[in-house]
Amino acid sequence: MSTAVTGRESSRGNYYVIDKSLMDILRKVLVCGVTPPVCAFGIVGNILALIILVRSKPIRSTTIVLIAIAIADLAYIASTIVNVTSLTVRMFDPENAYKVTLKIIIPFSVYLSPLPGRISNWLVALISMERLVAVTKPLKVKQICTKKMMLALSIVLPLSVAVLTGPKLWLYEVKEVTLPDGNVTKKIALGFIGRQKKLWEVYYIVSETLLRFVPMGMIILSNIIIIFVTCIHAKWRRQKQNYAVGNQSSGDERQITKTLLTVTCVFVVCLMPSTISRLMVLFDPNSSYYRYSSNIYSLLSLIGLTMEATNSSINFVIYVTMNSAYRRQLYLICGKEVKKKPLPITVCSSAATSTTSVCKGQNSTSELSVTDSKRAVHTGGVHM
Repeated sequence: MSTAVTGRESSRGNYYVIDKSLMDILRKVLVCGVTPPVCAFGIVGNILALIILVRSKPIRSTTIVLIAIAIADLAYIASTIVNVTSLTVRMFDPENAYKVTLKIIIPFSVYLSPLPGRISNWLVALISMERLVAVTKPLKVKQICTKKMMLALSIVLPLSVAVLTGPKLWLYEVKEVTLPDGNVTKKIALGFIGRQKKLWEVYYIVSETLLRFVPMGMIILSNIIIIFVTCIHAKWRRQKQNYAVGNQSSGDERQITKTLLTVTCVFVVCLMPSTISRLMVLFDPNSSYYRYSSNIYSLLSLIGLTMEATNSSINFVIYVTMNSAYRRQLYLICGKEVKKKPLPITVCSSAATSTTSVCKGQNSTSELSVTDSKRAVHTGGVHM
């Protein structure tokens, strides 16, 4: 969210589509009442998430991307805290608001503040693509999504986003202006990039498309395919005869898929308000990156700020509630004993014409899976 103030928006009679007094109340509730506790919870949750993910043995390709997402979420929460502080000063101390804006607009407001969110967009898209491969190509996922490749992408994608966002550093500049009385003051003016109106409009469309709309589209499309394929697989498993209950490997993969599918769906929902506001700006000829045509954009931006902070804070809750391996690690950190599950029972269909030797082979396989499960509990391994 840009903190630049142009002063022209208040002069338009149709700017206040939402009543100004109601807008002030909503701003105070969202900025001062809702966002700060969400950020505090997110800091604790992401730190715990990092501890659990780093401790997981062995570290898988999925784990590498989740670590990168947790780091990006912490960075986004840190930038949100600065934004909330700036907005609070503007609401309760308007005399010093302009001074605060001068100090943080370059490079924070136009560059550093939106950077973690843009990085998260592509990291979540990356985890969605990894799950898509795992669901559609389960036998080849380890060869396609290797740890080295996921580590490389987790580094290359943030660096690419940082480079692509770089031109925003020259959007504004702070100039010293001499007043008629001889005093020198500072003012915010358009920088080199900002003065190139046509160039900036093209760059803005390209950057918003690549950093927001493309990853969002990839996430939505991947999730639709994953849900469709998962439903087909579930139906196939129910119809399959001689199906053995307690297949640990496939069960873990399904649990991971459900967990990460929830993470990506929550991500899409939380980013929808700010995405809608960006789309409205692109198609509204009377608005731009730094000047909105009505305060509807400001309201959507405030809601988007809170929703994105929520998205950056809620992943830990999703991991703990939906993934048993994650809960085991959390119990170990808290010093609690892990409850041992009863031994899985292998179900042999009465209609099947299996021999005694086949059933014995299934039982021995079941015993091995139980032994591996116990070992995972004692070592605290997380299958993510």
